[in-house]
Amino acid sequence: MSTTTVVHALTCTACGSHDVRPTVRAWANCTDCKHGMALGEAMTCGCDGYDCVVFPADDSAPYTPAPGTEYPFSVSDIARATAHLLGSEWGAESGFFGVTGTVFGPFTSSFTLLVDYEGDLCIAYDRFVCDGFPEHPELPKHIREYDDGVYLEASSASEGLETLAERCAAAIRACVGP
Repeated sequence: MSTTTVVHALTCTACGSHDVRPTVRAWANCTDCKHGMALGEAMTCGCDGYDCVVFPADDSAPYTPAPGTEYPFSVSDIARATAHLLGSEWGAESGFFGVTGTVFGPFTSSFTLLVDYEGDLCIAYDRFVCDGFPEHPELPKHIREYDDGVYLEASSASEGLETLAERCAAAIRACVGP
């Protein structure tokens, strides 16, 4: 049985710390030793600073996690946690295989959580006139509009179920208006 090593996205070239923050013009600074370096030098995986990859200690063996162990929760779990945060008038249903989840409440519209081809956690919904949703809602920080609804900018599973559900609930509250 091989052990695994978590390879973080950014590593300081001077001290080896993983507490490295990208700045402007492809530069990165280590918050531990204050060393500055080119962002490309600090990158240790291809995740662009989002979900880091876990590699087997033996690089010759392919990474094959046991089913259900790679991610601690599914998109449908986020939907259910979001509905719980929105209150007793809200509920959620899982999509096929848990890769989507639909949050529904006291409106004609429902809100479908999904991950798009770029890896963004999206909340797709239709705007029905009878719901009276604002045309351009005042969205929380790091929530952006797109054609089918809104998405959580730079979200990842590493934020945890509770944080992602809180962000989704805040986004839905903004979308439905005051």
